[in-house]
Amino acid sequence: MAFWNRKQKQEKSDIRQKGQALGFAGYAASDVGCLRENNEDNYILCGYINRKSEDHSEMGITAPAIDHWQCIGVFDGMGGGEVGELASKCTATIFQSMAAQIYAECTRTDVDEAVRGAFLEGNNQIVDLQKQYQVFGTTGTVMCTDGRVFRIYHLGDSRAYLFREGQLFQLTRDQTVAQMKIDVGLYDESHPQAHAEKHKLTEYIGRDWTRENIRPVESEWIAVTKKDRVLLCSDGLYDMCSRETIGEVLRSSTSVKMAAKRLVQSAIQNGGEDNVTCILVEFF
Repeated sequence: MAFWNRKQKQEKSDIRQKGQALGFAGYAASDVGCLRENNEDNYILCGYINRKSEDHSEMGITAPAIDHWQCIGVFDGMGGGEVGELASKCTATIFQSMAAQIYAECTRTDVDEAVRGAFLEGNNQIVDLQKQYQVFGTTGTVMCTDGRVFRIYHLGDSRAYLFREGQLFQLTRDQTVAQMKIDVGLYDESHPQAHAEKHKLTEYIGRDWTRENIRPVESEWIAVTKKDRVLLCSDGLYDMCSRETIGEVLRSSTSVKMAAKRLVQSAIQNGGEDNVTCILVEFF
């Protein structure tokens, strides 16, 4: 599937920012946790995914200067056991293919179209799988960056955070029944029903049987500054680690590798009730 055609390139109003692109270091860590039998999470980090859905997977990358668009993402499969990991791996593979086709010359509009197309293709492939298996779907939280700006694309309850100048900002909003009821004032986060409904998803990849209407929530394009850290993670991390713990780990860890490993270890030490996956990127 071609997302961008060089021959059809034209001048657009969203020409990429001028100036030197920053480099970045990224590290992904994923673990089955303490209670699950299979790792239903997957990820993409600059073209790499957990292709074998291994119970424990780690990898890192350093790009001294970004010379083309990079794609980072976390996918948390639903359905239990092998069907959950099938959904997340299928989607990670689609994004891996998409990431190879967003060239340096692509504009932000080109990237938007490519990512939206990958979300739609992931949805449609999962819908096809639902005819053969008890596949439910997967979350998808994805970042694309050229080293000057980045954007978050999001469906489900995997999260994206920005850690900047010692402060942690949540960039995504969980698409769950609980969050919807909190937003309209039916109850607050302390209500017992909020816990029961906090992972009942209202949006996810694989939900749209019309095969036409799935579309991620998108952040603004956010300008990158040196020492920014962007964290993408599944609910297995933030359910087991408080916001304060996440902030403290990002604040005190000198490398993305150290921070990512500490976050996953903290989640496991706190019970590891679900699969745990995170990707941490730092710009320099």
